[in-house]
Amino acid sequence: MRTGSDLLHQVRPEDFTWYLRQVPNWIGNKEYMIELEGIDGCVSFGETIREAKKGLYEALHLWLKRYGEEALPVVQSDGAQLIHLLPEMTDVEVRYINEELQKLI
Repeated sequence: MRTGSDLLHQVRPEDFTWYLRQVPNWIGNKEYMIELEGIDGCVSFGETIREAKKGLYEALHLWLKRYGEEALPVVQSDGAQLIHLLPEMTDVEVRYINEELQKLI
């Protein structure tokens, strides 16, 4: 079995479909969020798209440590990467997320 560090060099965020969206942050500004399709909870944030992309490597590494390589979805084999640009998060969505988070406390 490969170790997490070996696997991290073989599996990259670019191997998966990305969902890119601008979202409000905790201080009222906007930031970018990138989620990897099929990898629930593998998400990164940044003030720029470049920062959010950089954080995806750590997010994927941490996800692999927690769930293991067996839980990964099938990696794209053709080398093409899809990036879905989602509309900016609405106030209604922000309120819904905050309400759901409050239920967890």
